[in-house]
Amino acid sequence: MKPRGVRHVWELLWGMTEKELRARYKHTIFGFLWLVANPALQMLIIGFVFPLFVQNPIDHYNYYLFTGLLAWNFFSLSLSKATPSIVFERNLIKKSIFPRFVIPCSITLSNAINYIAAFFLFLIPIIFLHTLTPASLIYFMSGLMMIFIFTIGASLLTSALNVKFRDVNFFVQAILLIWFYATPIVYSLSQIPPRLMWIWHFNPLTSAIQLMQAAVVGSAPPGSSMLTANIVTIALVTAIGVIVFNRESRYFDDWL
Repeated sequence: MKPRGVRHVWELLWGMTEKELRARYKHTIFGFLWLVANPALQMLIIGFVFPLFVQNPIDHYNYYLFTGLLAWNFFSLSLSKATPSIVFERNLIKKSIFPRFVIPCSITLSNAINYIAAFFLFLIPIIFLHTLTPASLIYFMSGLMMIFIFTIGASLLTSALNVKFRDVNFFVQAILLIWFYATPIVYSLSQIPPRLMWIWHFNPLTSAIQLMQAAVVGSAPPGSSMLTANIVTIALVTAIGVIVFNRESRYFDDWL
């Protein structure tokens, strides 16, 4: 792609991202405070109930939980909104010629900006924990990169398939309910029996969220085998998402 073409795509992507950001908090009273309000409410409820059933408590559990909830909300909101995005933008697609991947990617990018803004607000009380170290930034950026790339790949895959098979959107909503509990957000992997650990090796979010929790509360980062398995899964899903989207995007007009 020529430099001028790349610039045009980037301008279009940023324009749609800005539109998403403006539309989200339009006519709201609290605006960006909703970035932390929802996960904070989840934290209060889960943080009260879950420790009652855990024998080995997690240090700074509420902070550990909130870190995972922020990352999970970014992923789940992005995927659930991006999946039907091509169908919802059918009028724009039929009227204009532009790279179709901009639509789901703009949703993920806008949610990523919201997530980073919420995380910086979350850093204010974290500073007083004295758990931040020089490695915290490396852990956080690594986790953010992993979850962002995976979300892009998964969104491209599900949004493309949903154009032809509208059941995909319902499937994504259902699988997200199970996926939440298959991700170390409300618990630590140390509480998982070794014979079941293979499940978390195939969950790309495991290492990403572990890295973010390590950055915030100093918990154990993912082991080398877990990290390798998750990175390979992320690479495969992203590659499949790009290939499927490029192939199916040529037929969007026929199915919309």
